Amino acid sequence: MKTTSRVSRLYEVMDLMLDSVGDPLALKNLAASASYSSFHFDRIFRELTGFSAVEYQRKRRLRRAAHLLRHEPDVPVLHIAQDCGFPSNAAFAKAFKQQFAMSAKAWREGGWRTYMDQQVGRESDVSFFVAEPGNLDVILAPYCPPEPGSVAARIRVQALPAVTLRYQRFFGQSGAALSIACNNFICERESNGDVTRAAAWYGVFDEDPGFTGEREYCYDFGFGGDARPDPTLGLRVLPAGSYAILDFCGDWPRFRFMYEDWLDKQAFWRLDSTRPHIQKVERDGAGKWQGWLALPVKKR
Repeated sequence: MKTTSRVSRLYEVMDLMLDSVGDPLALKNLAASASYSSFHFDRIFRELTGFSAVEYQRKRRLRRAAHLLRHEPDVPVLHIAQDCGFPSNAAFAKAFKQQFAMSAKAWREGGWRTYMDQQVGRESDVSFFVAEPGNLDVILAPYCPPEPGSVAARIRVQALPAVTLRYQRFFGQSGAALSIACNNFICERESNGDVTRAAAWYGVFDEDPGFTGEREYCYDFGFGGDARPDPTLGLRVLPAGSYAILDFCGDWPRFRFMYEDWLDKQAFWRLDSTRPHIQKVERDGAGKWQGWLALPVKKR
């Protein structure tokens, strides 16, 4: 891992970029917020994420736009473009087509599904977390849609409280690689005495997992509670609010199940793009993993 102070400063800048996705953020201002020159900031940012800061923010803006086009059908394309930081509809149209190989109109009319299936692939879903590396068959199996209504019948909407999370951020990993990395993190923290085997763990993804390729993956995984401060970890607060909850025990459902069997058919709830997707896992009394997936939702 990189120098802890460097990593924590870059985490803070990345969170600022996410919170300000619609605002113009000059490279020199981002660098100054991390106490770097523009040259050194861009070099270190690229080393950590694989992208320049400018390219990283551009891709995040486009994925936010893609997300809104899918889930906010009543909002005009121009408004979405402006909300995501594009100065004109023409600039947005060009950038969107370069990123997704189709127009925003085609995307909204169903092209997003083709992109998700063909370009991103089955390992893109962050709910693939499997706590034991020897149990990866669920990740390697082809995607199989649930029986209609079977997932929707298990979903409940409830208000979740805010949770303070100490986390490690993973870049460019998904599927089996991400599962193994999370398991290693659990083993490391338990062996260090930072947490007990009864601790709850949280996986957090701030974007639509179906639209994010492996190279662009940014996944936070960590634990809540009052563990002793650790400068090697990031610190964030998972926001309170209404979430659609899918409990699981002994199976490993995907967020995609929740989208297709419940959210896409909802007349009352829609996705809230300002809050993250969250997964919680913890061991039961027999040492087996259980937990829930949480989609952030708001009333239509």
